[in-house]
Amino acid sequence: MSDPPSSRGAGPGRSVYGLRVHGLDDVLELPAEQRCRPDVVAVRVRQLAGTPPRPLPLDGRRGVRVLADGRHLALDRDRGSATFYGAPLRSDLLAHPYLGPVATVFNRWAGREAFHAGAFVLDGRAWALLGARTAGKSSLLAALAARQVPVLTDDILVVDGTTGYAGPRCVDLRQPVPGMQLECRPVRNRSRSRILLPPVPARVPLGGWLFLNWGDTLGLTPIGAPELLIRLASRRSYRQLPSDPTTILALAGLPAWKLVRPADWRLLDPTCRLLTTALSDPAPPHVSPPPHVSPPPSRRGRM
Repeated sequence: MSDPPSSRGAGPGRSVYGLRVHGLDDVLELPAEQRCRPDVVAVRVRQLAGTPPRPLPLDGRRGVRVLADGRHLALDRDRGSATFYGAPLRSDLLAHPYLGPVATVFNRWAGREAFHAGAFVLDGRAWALLGARTAGKSSLLAALAARQVPVLTDDILVVDGTTGYAGPRCVDLRQPVPGMQLECRPVRNRSRSRILLPPVPARVPLGGWLFLNWGDTLGLTPIGAPELLIRLASRRSYRQLPSDPTTILALAGLPAWKLVRPADWRLLDPTCRLLTTALSDPAPPHVSPPPHVSPPPSRRGRM
């Protein structure tokens, strides 16, 4: 892994995704950097209203991306800079989702891997949640947070070897989770409800992987290393950038399960109990934990 660039900004900056971010001190979802750790990659985020540069394919040094809303994002590894061109973004949008592409690119440049995944922490280990955008990752993380289970990250998991980095201290929901006693506020042009999260350690050892799927019954099914290797290799961010094969092999050596659950809000409690019971064991078994939980007859109140 290449050496991280030195800090290019005054002050401690904000600590998130294994980065020391300068220029976003007003984004409260990003915790303040407490000390300068040698593993942290420094980047300065700016916003400019001028003429954007032309799109440039991402390589090992720089790139210019056209984002979904038409903004341009210029990334420069040598300068340690990420520049958004367009109308100014509010702080809630910078916390998530706009910091995401900055974090994934700079971490991939640093030799780390990044996945579209959330993660929670049990017994000092982080467990990654992966799935499609409609797989219910954020609602499950919010339900775990309501049960005092620490959430490491909501949408992007950056790993250095087999260590995961904390994301912004928030979870964004498309719709509130019924019965959840957590304060939410509207963000992202009122398209999401945001839950603010308490602090967690900046780095947590990775315990394993959970792949979310909808189904008729609740249960965990183990995934073998060969299949996990294929899944992880296909899900890493910016696959055009080089990866260390030993890192992918190490990640594929961790335990992994397919978590199947009905799309019913009322199954959140059994799902959380299943996870906390199965994963709290010092050496989680590679078995499907009985009993499976059948969904209630009514399908109303789907997630």
